[in-house]
Amino acid sequence: MKAAKALLLTAILGVAAALAGCTVTAGPAVYYPAPPPPCPDGYYWSPDYGCVAVPPAVVVPPDAVYAAVNIDGLSLRSCPTTKCGIVTSLNKGEQVQVLSHEGAWTHVWAFTRGLEGWVASRYLD
Repeated sequence: MKAAKALLLTAILGVAAALAGCTVTAGPAVYYPAPPPPCPDGYYWSPDYGCVAVPPAVVVPPDAVYAAVNIDGLSLRSCPTTKCGIVTSLNKGEQVQVLSHEGAWTHVWAFTRGLEGWVASRYLD
């Protein structure tokens, strides 16, 4: 039994002596991702989505008429009636371009959202 303990102790000391000259190094503390691949013309790099198409330029006519939404949660609808679906809700103070009028409804372009639709005229200033 004493011989087995002595042999085990000798083996442990031998391994420790062999490893005494080794140096352990750690990798970098910060991970640097690989650079993004080049995107083709007409696209830009987005970290979450990859190469994304550049949106077309918005051309604003010189005689454009603008209005501001005067209530929060104004429904932008797909046609000039409350029976039509709601495209989105506009916030108070949001600017829209007026395209036309039909009765009590105004056809608008919500340029900050890239959406077109109809709103009740009384909620525009």
